[in-house]
Amino acid sequence: MGNQEVMERLSGKAPRFFRAGTAYYDDVAAAITNALGLVPVSFTVNGDGGATFPAPTVAGEVGKIAAGHGAGQIVISHFNQPAGGTAEGYAAPFRACWTVA
Repeated sequence: MGNQEVMERLSGKAPRFFRAGTAYYDDVAAAITNALGLVPVSFTVNGDGGATFPAPTVAGEVGKIAAGHGAGQIVISHFNQPAGGTAEGYAAPFRACWTVA
């Protein structure tokens, strides 16, 4: 589990959670994850549709969670696609919910 070791070396803390790259777990995958001492997690909101949503749709999806309607939920988004609407879509929900002092 090379990435786990890198994360621990860099942060000083061992990861406790694991998300499969496919975002899918069956009972066998969940059992293996638990046997490795990790908690299987996934995302609950697809914030940008794999970088295909336009900015207004991203704002709506992310805004639901940012407004407190989903505390503890995990939003997945793809900021590695600069031509997508992800960054622009996050702007309004962030401004509405967070203040930088």
